[in-house]
Amino acid sequence: MKRADWTRHLFDIDQRARDSVLDLLRHRYVREKQHAMRYRQHAERIRREFRDTLISMAVEEERHAASIGAKIIDLGEKLPDVIPIHVAQEANSWSYLRTDLEEEQRCAGEMSNLPDISGKFSEIAELLVGMDSDSERHRTMLRDMLARSVPQPLGI
Repeated sequence: MKRADWTRHLFDIDQRARDSVLDLLRHRYVREKQHAMRYRQHAERIRREFRDTLISMAVEEERHAASIGAKIIDLGEKLPDVIPIHVAQEANSWSYLRTDLEEEQRCAGEMSNLPDISGKFSEIAELLVGMDSDSERHRTMLRDMLARSVPQPLGI
């Protein structure tokens, strides 16, 4: 392989890795922002005993989005647009918690589907691993709230 070909090959690898990382960061940014919206909307509609927990989870998700946003900007890109979500009216508090848990579970394990970014993008990898740890804690909190909740009409 000629030197020019080798240099181009290395640049292509670096560019593909950067593009993959940016795609992941954009996806996670939108997801974290939407999770925060969902938790805040559910906190407004849910039984009082769970409101503070959902609001604290929303605050964590917003911090995650801010950290991810900073990395996107550091890589010279603009933040992606986030489509606001509006949650459906559920029959009871238990249903809101169940949908929150389902959404967290759906997003679990995204890191296992990633190419290895621990080399050149090790700081981003550490950030995402920490966020996955927070997401696991959120799933545990939601399971706990579900266990303490009985499916019944709202306002009880």
